Amino acid sequence: MPIRRQKKRKTEVKDILPNIDEPKNQLLLWWSHIKENLNLYIFSIAFILLCVVIGLIYGSYNSSKNKDIMTRYASAVLKEDLQEKLDALKPLMDTNSSLTPEILYVYAETAFTLGKIDEAETIWKKLCEKYPQSEWVPNAREGLGYLEELRKNYDNAINIYKEIKEKWSNSFIAKRQSFNIARVFEAKQDLQNAIEAYKKQQEEFPDSSIANKAKSALEKIKSEHPELFPEEKKEEASQDTTKNEVKENTASLQADTSIKEQENTPTTQQGQ
Repeated sequence: MPIRRQKKRKTEVKDILPNIDEPKNQLLLWWSHIKENLNLYIFSIAFILLCVVIGLIYGSYNSSKNKDIMTRYASAVLKEDLQEKLDALKPLMDTNSSLTPEILYVYAETAFTLGKIDEAETIWKKLCEKYPQSEWVPNAREGLGYLEELRKNYDNAINIYKEIKEKWSNSFIAKRQSFNIARVFEAKQDLQNAIEAYKKQQEEFPDSSIANKAKSALEKIKSEHPELFPEEKKEEASQDTTKNEVKENTASLQADTSIKEQENTPTTQQGQ
């Protein structure tokens, strides 16, 4: 029995175009859902609008608050009397603004200058604990290092300065820690390590005021303990020897020149 071939159905335009009635049906379904849940939609829209309004009000409040804090902070910093400065800064320490870490540091530094060591220590520690990512933390750590120096806890001070140097190696404050370390070694009478640290400070931050301070400190130690600079002593001795040799050679040349001049001078014969 012969097999009948099925006639291929022709592809029509409606087969490749999307169903134009589908979007219309989707819109009708959505509209129907809105009508059935009208209260829910009204509540959602009202909630979104409320969030937007609250956000705008909060942003405006924060901006106004920050401006007020900045004005009060600037006024406090400009006060010449340290106690008045401290009193003006105190209400700003718990404002929780972007300026708070800086305010805490300046307050502690002012307290330290006034001799309020314990208060300065408390605030510096608070800054480090509450704002560990702040750029003012290494400054606060350095302040705590100074306090350890004052209490003659020299090893603790050296550890803090080394921590600053390693943890915040790219910061400006890290560049002066070798001088702090050298100063503590000198206070410990560990002059050899002090000399090395002062020299390192000159290498790490040349042509700076802190490098000049390191140079002055080295010159002072050298004048009091020249035996700790044997290499420089050898160089000086070598330079002195060279200078003496030059002087001797110069004197010898001058003597030879003088003899030759005398030999070349014609003698004057007296007349009859």
